[in-house]
Amino acid sequence: MGVIMYILLCGSAPFYSINDGNLTAGMERKIKAGEYQFDGDDWQNISEEAKLTIKRMLTVDPTQRITIGEILNCSWLTEPTSERPIDVSSLRDVENRNQIQVSYHYHSSLTQI
Repeated sequence: MGVIMYILLCGSAPFYSINDGNLTAGMERKIKAGEYQFDGDDWQNISEEAKLTIKRMLTVDPTQRITIGEILNCSWLTEPTSERPIDVSSLRDVENRNQIQVSYHYHSSLTQI
């Protein structure tokens, strides 16, 4: 859910491969270590509370990860926000879509273990 929320906010996956969109050893290592960043222009207008919520959702250790109840009660989701439009132009990029798809399939396979 954290990966999906990350993608919805910035239009790209938190974990990605620089190779043709396939899962690489480096990408798998980053996923298992929880290595990602909130860099660039895509994140400059995203609130710190939103970033903190995403960070808590992407916590590797499931015992330390935010619960669905905590997410639903998070003021970032429950209180009014700005009227800032969401830019989805990066989702139109083929490479970004490939990265998102690889990330989705990898995370889906982890839940089946």
